[in-house]
Amino acid sequence: MSQYQLLKKINQIRNMARRTKPDAAWVLATRSTLLMQAKNSLPTSVVQRSSVFKEWFKFFAPLFSFGKWMRKPAFSIAAIILTIFGGSLLSVSAAERSLPGDLLYSVKLATEQARLALAKNPQERVMLKTEFTGRRVDEMKQVVAGSASDRGDKVIQTAEVLKRDMHTIKQQLDDMKGQSSPEAVKETAKMVDEKSNAVVQALQESKNTMTSEEKVKVTEAQAAASDTSVKAIEVLVETSKTAADVVTGQDVADIMKTHNESVVKTMAQSVGLNPDTATSTGSLSLPISNKTMASSTVAVLEKVTEAQKSFNEADKLVLENKIDEAMEKVKLGTQQAFAAQKTVEQADVIADQTAADQQSSNMATSTAQGAAKATTSTTQTEDKTLNSNPTTTKPAP
Repeated sequence: MSQYQLLKKINQIRNMARRTKPDAAWVLATRSTLLMQAKNSLPTSVVQRSSVFKEWFKFFAPLFSFGKWMRKPAFSIAAIILTIFGGSLLSVSAAERSLPGDLLYSVKLATEQARLALAKNPQERVMLKTEFTGRRVDEMKQVVAGSASDRGDKVIQTAEVLKRDMHTIKQQLDDMKGQSSPEAVKETAKMVDEKSNAVVQALQESKNTMTSEEKVKVTEAQAAASDTSVKAIEVLVETSKTAADVVTGQDVADIMKTHNESVVKTMAQSVGLNPDTATSTGSLSLPISNKTMASSTVAVLEKVTEAQKSFNEADKLVLENKIDEAMEKVKLGTQQAFAAQKTVEQADVIADQTAADQQSSNMATSTAQGAAKATTSTTQTEDKTLNSNPTTTKPAP
């Protein structure tokens, strides 16, 4: 039988099998028989060992709640890390030292999530996440101090992770309100406000060696940190309404004043005002840096004026015990302040790009002029050579 005939016969058998449908009762009976035979063929020792194991597990499970712990997200994350890196402590240590853009940086973030999942209560989760924002600031400093070709991308990535962390803290503060005591809420909110303001100022210091484009992204992270500070103040204000003996009016006034001064100081440094004298009650009749004047518009100064006006009004409303209205002015002033900073820095980006384009144009013009001069010089040299060595033409025979 040839190969062609064999294939043809196989196809015929296959088509016949497709058209054949076994009796349903026969299939059911056969399946039951096979399952029974398989069950009877299993060794009894396996069943006995399994039964013994279950009894021991039932005895110890209530003591350790192991089954419940295994279902936590942290266990899954830890299992993934251990699977990938073989449980090596050196790998975990290397991940802790990693920076945005590094291979192990995602492991570092996963480890942080595991620690959050194991936190006992909302207050501990807020404290942990606030600790992690300090890591982001350290990472930003290291990235900026480096000379990697992709430094700009790493700065952007660090800023984005920091923004996400700040957003998470705001959500965690909301969770605390209904689950923690007023004392715990007060302690945590004040800590978050203090740390958030420290993040804003640390990022401001890191801007000294940044490009204009990098500054814009870092300002967005600063705005997120400042919004988190505003959230902490809001939580204190709400707590003071139900637990005035724990969170007093003076507590609210002090935290608002600290926040306002921090935002105004950062704004002053960004737009060119003197940070030592520009406070929430300061004057705008201060010298502006040449760079800012060259790259900003009157709209920037208007936003700065509006921000300081909002903070001044907030201070007055606090003195009048109109806390809710003061809170709204603090929110508005914070938004106006960072909008002014971002406007200045975006203008600097445009100015830098224009200067770079002009420099490229000048270089191209200079190169073209140099090429033209070289061509002219070559032509003149050739003419002189021809004149000094005239060609002698022989008469025709």
